[in-house]
Amino acid sequence: MDLQRLFQELKRRNVFRVATAYAIAGWLIIQICATTFPFLNLPEWLITAVIVFVLIGFPLSLIFAWAFELTPEGLKKSEEVDITESVTSTTGKKLNGIIIGVLSVALFFVLVERIFFAKASILEDSEQTAIVETASIAVLPFVNMSSDTENEYFSDGLSEELLNALAKVEDMQVAGRTSSFKFKGQNENLIEIGAELGVANILEGSVRKSGNRLRITAQLIRVSDGFHMWSETYDREFTVDNIFDIQEEISRHVMEELKVRLLPEEEVQLGERPTQDIEAYNAYLAATQVGATRRAADLEKAIELYQQAIRIDPTYAEAYAKLAFTYRLLHEFGDLPLEEMKELMKENIDKAMSLNENLASAYHAQVNLDGINFNRENALKNARKAYALAPNDATIVNSLYIQLGNDELEEKFRMLKKAYRLDPLSSPIATNYSNYLIQQENKFEEASKILDGIIARYPDYAPAYEKKAWLLRDTPYGELDTAFEFAYEAYQKNPEGINLMFLVSDIARDVDLIPITYEMADRMIELYPNNNAGFRNKLQSHLYEGDFEKVEEILSQFKELYGEEVKRFFIAQESYIAYQREEYEKGLEIFEYGYEDFFAEPTQIENGVQEGRVRFYVIFLDKLGRTEEAQEWRDQVNSYMTNEISSMSDEEEYNKLDKQIDLHLINSDFEALAETLEKLHFEFNSKANWPGIFQTEIVFFPFKESEYYQPLRNKIDADLAEMRTNIIEYLKAEGEWKEEWEEN
Repeated sequence: MDLQRLFQELKRRNVFRVATAYAIAGWLIIQICATTFPFLNLPEWLITAVIVFVLIGFPLSLIFAWAFELTPEGLKKSEEVDITESVTSTTGKKLNGIIIGVLSVALFFVLVERIFFAKASILEDSEQTAIVETASIAVLPFVNMSSDTENEYFSDGLSEELLNALAKVEDMQVAGRTSSFKFKGQNENLIEIGAELGVANILEGSVRKSGNRLRITAQLIRVSDGFHMWSETYDREFTVDNIFDIQEEISRHVMEELKVRLLPEEEVQLGERPTQDIEAYNAYLAATQVGATRRAADLEKAIELYQQAIRIDPTYAEAYAKLAFTYRLLHEFGDLPLEEMKELMKENIDKAMSLNENLASAYHAQVNLDGINFNRENALKNARKAYALAPNDATIVNSLYIQLGNDELEEKFRMLKKAYRLDPLSSPIATNYSNYLIQQENKFEEASKILDGIIARYPDYAPAYEKKAWLLRDTPYGELDTAFEFAYEAYQKNPEGINLMFLVSDIARDVDLIPITYEMADRMIELYPNNNAGFRNKLQSHLYEGDFEKVEEILSQFKELYGEEVKRFFIAQESYIAYQREEYEKGLEIFEYGYEDFFAEPTQIENGVQEGRVRFYVIFLDKLGRTEEAQEWRDQVNSYMTNEISSMSDEEEYNKLDKQIDLHLINSDFEALAETLEKLHFEFNSKANWPGIFQTEIVFFPFKESEYYQPLRNKIDADLAEMRTNIIEYLKAEGEWKEEWEEN
């Protein structure tokens, strides 16, 4: 049979029509399954199976169309039908109708899928949708093309200033400095960078500075396909006006390409010129880059450079604001005395705000000073102001998260998620987010992965070790010995890390190795006499040992240093002393002073923080015989906690048990309390801090006097003893164990 006759025979037997009808129907079936199966929570392999069956069916349908013919007498083999009696033309018309019908259904499905299912997908994950919006961008560090490598601070600084300018625009999502600068000097695939940072676009470029000439090249690239949306080269004289003009032009081109509209106040910010002196700007950029390491020596150098910028241009508001915040960092990471730091911060913040009352960095510095002065109300107000001025600055978003209280949890966690989305590689932000996953979501593996990433990138960043150690020592692992080894190895790598010394002490208290905690506390005080962390470490150990006189002595020192307001941050310790001295009226006064916003005009309990305060408060009411008042508060706790527990799913058993502890405590149901604590310790491996909690939190003191406490404590101590032995053996193997500790 020649090709022409074959073609005519295929046409006569309706093979082409069957192929068309099958292809359209098969496509429609696959699309319906792919769209609806996820909403029905059906396994993904079912979609794959449907596709395979449809593909297998296609050649079979063609073979069937060739081999068989539908006649008035039924289905017959084609070779058995006389060509003069064939009704394939009639069948062809029917197939045409089927094709038109299937096409109509397909068109209807496409409309439904685009309108309804697409909308449902957007509503299901609006945050993820925002990530891939075209207005999301990362500013990678511009490459220094100058012959002088010392000019690198300028290319880095220019990149950061562009990032900061874009971050002030509300409709932009700008990856934070830490995340963007992680890719400095790396020739990584832009698609991978975009995926890691959660952005759809990347701004990159180069800077060449030679004599009094400046050449800056910038290009905006779409991550999805590598398309260069815009590029420009600026070749101008090296003057401060030209630098700011170039920054503004680049920013405007980026926003134009990404279809971002500026609000009037954003227009004003974009056109601002922070200084008119090129040398002042040079010093400012150098200070910003050298201080980014947060090492004490680098912070001191940064302070010198900021001061140099201010000497050159006394009206440089941004330099005053950054200088104020750097003093804060030098107190935390160095040894700048507290009072000197507070004075220097206030002086420079006031100057910055007098020069520019709409400077986000000045309000951010003020937030930190307010926190140091225990003025939470002002800190929150200023954090909101900073956020309004720079809504996409990850550091400022994270600052607002920190200041929001537990009575504003929804907004608090929304800010944390936004900060993490903006700067996922920032060590402080990622650590905060991992803690959220642990405490709120019970996503332990995801949190552990994030923490491992932080430690790999920043091996000196102590808070990540703290969170990782906490994860190891509590649910779901409960490995106090492993946690101690992990923390101690980190301390050995950084023996002057003040936070690591505190971490080692915390775990040592868990297993009753108190001499280690005093050793660490003394070392902390010796290395950092102007930092209160060493004294706080001692305070915790004195509490553990029940030495309330030494506890009181340290608290008195804190009051002398920080003022009476510091009592608000040591309510539990102050109440402990009052309980031990049987000064129960004073105990009530401590809570009424520390939480005057709640106890001054008592209302219904609205959150877990208030519920926790009430449980302590009731202890003192009971001791004073004010039973009716105590019962009223008990009823509130019972109502609140019962509602909380009933709203939790079966998968949240650990969280349920944790809340049931509060119910058992407030109702003095000590038998049920012992059972719950035993289940948490041995089934859920929640082993962190319990001995210390029993020793120091007065809400557990009535339980300690019951018949149910000691049998439980014996079981817990026996379990901890094995891990305690493992820790001692580890320290001996490392040559770190001291003979005098044997006496403990």
